Amino acid sequence: MPAVELRGNSDLRKALRQFAPDLDKELKAELRRALSPVVRKARGYVESNSMTNWNEKSSSTGMFPKYNAFVISKGIGFSTGVTKRNKNGFTSMAKIYNKSRAGAIYEQAGVKNPQGQPWVGPNGPAGHKYSHSYNPKAGEQFIDNLPPLVSSLKGRGRLIYRAWAESKGVAEGAAMKAIDKATSTFMARSKTTTFRKAA
Repeated sequence: MPAVELRGNSDLRKALRQFAPDLDKELKAELRRALSPVVRKARGYVESNSMTNWNEKSSSTGMFPKYNAFVISKGIGFSTGVTKRNKNGFTSMAKIYNKSRAGAIYEQAGVKNPQGQPWVGPNGPAGHKYSHSYNPKAGEQFIDNLPPLVSSLKGRGRLIYRAWAESKGVAEGAAMKAIDKATSTFMARSKTTTFRKAA
């Protein structure tokens, strides 16, 4: 699932939830204000169902998902929850995600293989890493008919990564400012207040 993640200190969020729920609530509201415009912009990049090459016929074969603008748009959202640590030990304080299969394909088709997945034909080895189309150029033609990929500091794509790039750091700056503000307020409060665990 393509996602733009904001890494941060999960211990801070845990401390806020336990000892300063008002600050945690305020931080989540600030993160929503920072990320919502990017989500709205990304949803606006989803083309209507009349796309030229991802039609009912081409998408109804095999396991390839059908193009549905409503499903793709609805699948773009954000979360202000802290994620579990990934394999590299990182957590994120917030993320913008693109969770539908069709949305993920539309977002990043061609990032790893600009000419499409290696073609093996309908009788080739099984797996999603290969093109099983009767047309050896199917993958390349599919990608060529999509809008161009846009690079951001978080990755390359056509929806959330494009919107993130076009925010020119405003969203990330606002989010990081909110995190810094919550941190400094919590630290200042800890010097003058004896914290009790929230119920």
